[in-house]
Amino acid sequence: MLLKFGALFVFFCVIFYCTTVIAPSAFATLNNHTAATLGFLLQVLGTQPTIQGAVVSADGFSAKIIGECSALYVFILFSSFVLAYPATLQNKAIGLLFGIPALFAVNTVRLAIVFLVGVWRPDIFEYVHVYLWQPIIIILIFISCLVWLRYVVMINTRNRPLAFLVRFIAFSSIPFLIWFYLDKIYVSITGHVTEFLLNCIGYHIRLEPDPDILFYPATFNLIVFAALILATQSASVSRKGAKTKALLIGITLMAVVEVVHELFQVLAYFDVQHALEIMHTARIANQYLLPFGLWLAFTYADLFKRAGTCTCPICGEEKVGIIEHIKAKHGKSALERKDVEEMLNAHKLIRESSEKKARSTAKKKNK
Repeated sequence: MLLKFGALFVFFCVIFYCTTVIAPSAFATLNNHTAATLGFLLQVLGTQPTIQGAVVSADGFSAKIIGECSALYVFILFSSFVLAYPATLQNKAIGLLFGIPALFAVNTVRLAIVFLVGVWRPDIFEYVHVYLWQPIIIILIFISCLVWLRYVVMINTRNRPLAFLVRFIAFSSIPFLIWFYLDKIYVSITGHVTEFLLNCIGYHIRLEPDPDILFYPATFNLIVFAALILATQSASVSRKGAKTKALLIGITLMAVVEVVHELFQVLAYFDVQHALEIMHTARIANQYLLPFGLWLAFTYADLFKRAGTCTCPICGEEKVGIIEHIKAKHGKSALERKDVEEMLNAHKLIRESSEKKARSTAKKKNK
């Protein structure tokens, strides 16, 4: 199930992204529409903006809406998740029909807040625009997927969005403070690797971190991914060493993609054919697809599993009605197997504990 979902998710992401690359002019309308909607919201908030195509101006401040600002990649990730998830066509249609406009509306509110920061406090505009964008976009996608699963597909997911959000904010804040001092070290390391590869193909170039840049936003994906993994409470990443393993695999993969991005960024400067397209693809993959996609790969089995699901110790299938499944597929006598009895007893204890906790909570509320 996981492999099929993962393959479909990546497939749809690639198809949608290739569409944006092949026909970029087709999405210019989305940028213009986003700018017009932003202008309308700013008017409601008391500002008098001027709109020219995808450029919004007000009180001496201007901003151009590009593909990333229009939440194009949010749509791609959310749509790919909905289409890849094993649900009915009707549920998928409902998810896309209501989810995409909702994401567009929330993104417009985000743009309005960022724009007003640019008007009132232009000195912190870049920090708000760049540093807050990635965690917001990932959380936005996650919540959208979770809402669709809980209220349309009707899956009672194990993850609780509010508690997860609080943990995510905590774990993204702490690593950010640490990463503030490690950022340029990471950039220097990827730069040296890129230099080595460039030297191997005949380009003798020296790459050094810019001393005038306080923080490289391209590395913020590492903080987002780390916060997602650390904030997740599920069996698949709660085992001893599982989170460390997930972080090492994810961060290593994102570092490799960053080297690819830097390598083709230099090659694009020398007008190497298709270098610009590869550089752009690597950047988008590192900022959006990998943090969300890798986290999903490590936690999918737990985050989106129906409540009460058990794994059959005989055939390994995951079922909600485990006793009915064993009777139907393996016969009533299979219930007397030692491994089946152990699984049922463990499940009974967990269920009784959950019910007891729920009753205790209800009594406290009544008091």
